[in-house]
Amino acid sequence: MSYSPAPDDDAIIAEEDMFATGEGCSQISFLSSQLLEDHILGLDKTLNDSSATLALSQTSPGVDIALPSSLLQDVKGSLPSSLNPTGKYPSVDELCQADIHFTVIPSSTQGSGFIFSEQLQKLFLKTDSICSFDIACQLPTFLPPTGWYVRVMLVSLAPESQHESITRCHKHIAHDTGPEEIRKHVVRCKNEQHEYVGADNGPFFEDRYAVRVPLDDEVLCVKIMLQFVCQNTCFRLDQRRTGLVFTLENDQGNIWARRVVPVKICINYRRDMQNEQNSATNFLPTSCLIAGRSDAPGTSAVRRYKAGRPGKRLQRGGKLGPGGGSVNRADRTVPVRAARNIEPCTVNIEMPSLRMAKRVMDNAIGMVSAQILLEDDTETKNRLKVFLDSIRRQRDALSMSNSQCSVDLL
Repeated sequence: MSYSPAPDDDAIIAEEDMFATGEGCSQISFLSSQLLEDHILGLDKTLNDSSATLALSQTSPGVDIALPSSLLQDVKGSLPSSLNPTGKYPSVDELCQADIHFTVIPSSTQGSGFIFSEQLQKLFLKTDSICSFDIACQLPTFLPPTGWYVRVMLVSLAPESQHESITRCHKHIAHDTGPEEIRKHVVRCKNEQHEYVGADNGPFFEDRYAVRVPLDDEVLCVKIMLQFVCQNTCFRLDQRRTGLVFTLENDQGNIWARRVVPVKICINYRRDMQNEQNSATNFLPTSCLIAGRSDAPGTSAVRRYKAGRPGKRLQRGGKLGPGGGSVNRADRTVPVRAARNIEPCTVNIEMPSLRMAKRVMDNAIGMVSAQILLEDDTETKNRLKVFLDSIRRQRDALSMSNSQCSVDLL
C-alpha cells in the first residue's frame, strides 16, 4: 500500500483511522503538526516566564532546572511511595528525603526530672516531668515553605512489638482528671498550638496516639515541650524499650524526614542512666577481653575478664585447644560460638495469685524474645518463636478478676 504525500499547506499528518477496531467502532487518531507546534511554542514561552516557574535544585549544587508551576502536580504524583505512611506500621528507621535537613536536639541535657545521656544518645526522665526539643529543618526550593508540622509518637523499639500501640496503664488513667479524649496518651504537649491524634489500639501509623505541632512558616523551626504521664514499667514487658519518633510531614500527611530518640520513663532516672552507661562500657567483645593486657600490677583476672567468662577460663585453664593442647594467644582472639541445644521442658508451678502468675509468664516471654534477637541461626530463631507463641497463649488464657490488687503484697 502506498500513500501520496500531503500538500505543503496541509498540517494534517494522518486523516484515516490508524487503529480500526471493527464495525461501527474506531479510535480516531488525528495528529496535527500545527497543534503540536503551538503547544511547543506555548511551553517555551512558559519556561521563559520567570513568574510561572519553580526552581529545582535537585540535580547538583549551583544548577537549577525551571519547572512550570502548572506541572507541579506531575512532580507530586511521581514522589516515592515511602512518603505515604497510610496503612503501614510506624518505622523506627531514620529518614531524610531529597535535600532536606531535619534536626531534633534536646534543648538541655539535664533539668528538673530528666537527663540526656550523650554516650547513649538516650533520654531518661521520671513521670510527669517536662522536657523540650529544638526542631529545625531546611527545605529545598522546590518544596513549599508553608504547611509543615512535626508529629511526635511514642513507639516500642523491640521488633516483636512495634506493630502494637503504646497506651497508658489503667492506674494512671484512673487518677487523670484531664479531658477524656487525651487520657490514654502517654506523651502530652505543652505548646500553645498542638493537636492530639490517634485512636485506641490503632495499629497503623495514622491511628497511633501522637501529637502534631506546626512549624513556624518563616523560619521552619519550633521548640516542642513534652510531658510524659506514664512510665516504662507500666507497659508490657516486650514494650519497655521505647523511643520518640519525630516525623516531618506536610499538609498532605507525607513523611519527608524521621528522627528517633530513645527514651526511658522511670522513677530513678539518674541511677538507670548510670547503670546503662556502665553496661555499655563494660560490654566488650570477648576477643578484646582475651587479647587485652593490664599493665597495672596487682590487677586481678576477675576484673580484667569480668564481661567475658569464656576468656577468664582460657586464661586459667589454657587447655581448650583440640586434643587437650594449650591455646595460642592468636587463637584466643577468635570467638567460638557453639550451636545452641534446645531441650523442651514443661514446668507446672502453683502461684499465690493470677497477677504474679502473669508476671512470671511475662518474664519468660521477655527472656525468649531476647534470645531470639541474639540468635544468628534462622532455624534456631524459628524454633524459639514456637516456644514464644506457646507461652503467650498460656498467658492470655489466664483470666484476672476485679478483686486482684494492682500491687502484690507477697
